[in-house]
Amino acid sequence: MTTVQDHYGSDGIVSRILAALPEGRGDQLTAPDLYPFDQFHGRELAATKDHAALLAPKPSDRVLDIGAGIGGPARYIALTFGCEVIGIDLTPHFVEAATDLTNLAGLSGRVRFVQGDAAALPFEAATFDRACCLYVGMNLPDVAAVLAEAARVLRPGGRLVWSQVTTGQGDPPYPLPWARVPEASHLISAKVLKAAITAAGFDVDRIEDETAIILDHAGAMKAAGRVPSAEHVLANQVVMGDDFMDRRRNFIAGMGNGSLRGQVAVAHRV
Repeated sequence: MTTVQDHYGSDGIVSRILAALPEGRGDQLTAPDLYPFDQFHGRELAATKDHAALLAPKPSDRVLDIGAGIGGPARYIALTFGCEVIGIDLTPHFVEAATDLTNLAGLSGRVRFVQGDAAALPFEAATFDRACCLYVGMNLPDVAAVLAEAARVLRPGGRLVWSQVTTGQGDPPYPLPWARVPEASHLISAKVLKAAITAAGFDVDRIEDETAIILDHAGAMKAAGRVPSAEHVLANQVVMGDDFMDRRRNFIAGMGNGSLRGQVAVAHRV
């Protein structure tokens, strides 16, 4: 069976991104230069901005990014809000790339990454003020365990923003961005997700279906000619592989036919 590390891991992520940047940018790299390559959500940077606004950390806060990928959201949050961010990811290639890109972007003083299992976080209890997990849940075989760990490491009253794709009606088309085969996917319903957040020790402030927003974003991109423009295809394929656009099309098709839904929850630790 394909593991999460097998699905996402590959060598040379940083070198591929640097080669794809406009000439000369690699010598004076900033976090925004990387945004076309490091935002893996269904709405890319727009989703990160919206979900980070829900997280709303203060400059003095310590933020945990669960399933940090190559560090795009973590860098965005640190740069936008001036806070400290620690990202954790299971895939060693992602952690290595996230660290290198953060160093190149000059944010290593505020952002760092560790490799590890989100179901057994390597942090002391009550050491974070905010936590987020952005469209990662579909890769988590035990969402309840990850949520319990998030509650453990958050201080009382600490805020959690959790977004993920959930089940709808019928079976979605594969391959998808997070799994090429159904056996590698861990989709749950919105009802199960809300119950798991509550059971972990959170009060749910709100949970919203953002399927329509995702579809509107995809429609606007298509109308603007961004799909399948060379720039958009390149930015995703550089990190995620040559078949990424086919996987993304299946994702949008699943959203459109109702077999997939997008949810974002805001909760606070009891």
